[in-house]
Parts: sequence; structure tokens; C-alpha cells
Amino acid sequence: MRDGLLSSFGLKRIAIASMVIDHTGSFLLRALMEPYRMDGMLVVNQDSPSVLWQLMQAREVCDILGSVAFPIFCFLAAEGFLHTRNRVRYGVQMACFALASEIPFDLAHYHTWFSPRLQNVMFTLACAILTLLLVSKAEERWAAEKPVRWGIIAAITAAGMVVAYLIRGEYVFLGVLAVTLVYLLRGKGKLRVAGLAPLLVASPWTALAVPLLLLYNGRRGEGSKWFFYFFYPVHFLVFAALAAAIAG
Repeated sequence: MRDGLLSSFGLKRIAIASMVIDHTGSFLLRALMEPYRMDGMLVVNQDSPSVLWQLMQAREVCDILGSVAFPIFCFLAAEGFLHTRNRVRYGVQMACFALASEIPFDLAHYHTWFSPRLQNVMFTLACAILTLLLVSKAEERWAAEKPVRWGIIAAITAAGMVVAYLIRGEYVFLGVLAVTLVYLLRGKGKLRVAGLAPLLVASPWTALAVPLLLLYNGRRGEGSKWFFYFFYPVHFLVFAALAAAIAG
């Protein structure tokens, strides 16, 4: 992938914009629809005001455009694992920022400091990186024994998916599977994007990320690698405050 127009930072910026659009629908538009709920259920019928229909349509657009973010983050997680100088540190950093993002995530989603219902997406990506660490070790250890190697890789991937399911990170096991497949297809050029196919189970709109990923040029580009790590929890705090202001 050396002939595209987008660097990894370029893709990350697009993913961040997509995520913000998605969360605009999830938090702000949802807050605007609260007056039309009864007992937690949105009441929609032929007598509903036009503004409610407009809010619903706007949220659907946000959901569609927001579907681009996670496939890109999965692809970049695999790409980052391949190019980082210290793979263990890469995984530890992701896990640390997952922990740091959990309170802002819960405030935005559940209006509380802590909720076990769902954990932020960095937990899913941290599980994926841990899975890749073990998969890469298996590739080295059983390099000459192909059937054994692939059997162990399958077992490691399944175990990583179970862990993601148990901790209930966003996209649960689908994210771990997608990142692992992208990594395993690392020698297939643009066909690597096929590894993201499991995410179609969550939403067919994730396919919108494919044309963007096909423009990836394999370069890092210019930007701060820390920007997303800090932006992610902060943007949840901003959305939580805005949603609270709308509700209040």
C-alpha cells in the first residue's frame, strides 16, 4: 500500500471526525429527543411533530457516517502493532488509556461515574493488541510447523475474542477478530481490508471505510501520535456536559 493518498494520520483524522459525528447523534440528538420519550421509550406515530422526525433522520445520518470510525481504528491498530518499536509498550499504553477513558465514557453514555454495562473501545483494541502479541509469538515459535502454527493462532484468537466479550468492550469479539485478520493478511497488500469483514455483522455501513483504507499509502504522515489518546476521553466529557445542558 504505497500508492495511496492517505497516511495513517490522515486516516486517523477521518476516523476521529466520524467518531464525533457518531457521538453527536448518540448523545446530543438523543438528548434533544428525550422530551418525546415515555418510560424510556421513544413514542413515534403519525401525530408526532415534524421536529422529531427530523431529529430521527439526522441521527440515522450520524449513525451511517459514524460507522467509518471503528474499521479504521481496527486497521490502524494492526498497522501500529506492525510498525511500533515496542509491541508490549504499545499494548500497555492502549490499556492505560482505556482505563483513563472509562469514567468519561460512562458519564457520556450512562450519566454516572461507573457502569459495568459496556466498556470503551480502547479496551477492545487493547485485547486485540494482546492477542496479536501472542499470535506473533506463535508465528515465531512454530514457524516451520504450519498446521500446528495455524491451530494455535486460531486458539489464541478465540481466547482473545472471549476476553473481549467478558469485559464487554465496544464491538466485543468482532473487534479482536477484525484486528487479528488484518494482521494475518499483512502480506496481501490492499486485500488486507478483507480482514474487516466481521465488522459487517455489527453494521453494513462499516463498508464505507473500505474506499478510504484503499487510499492508504503505508506512511505515517505528519501529526501527534498522542492526540487521539487525549482527545478520546476529553471529547466524552464535552459531550456529557453538552447533553446535560440540553437535558437541564
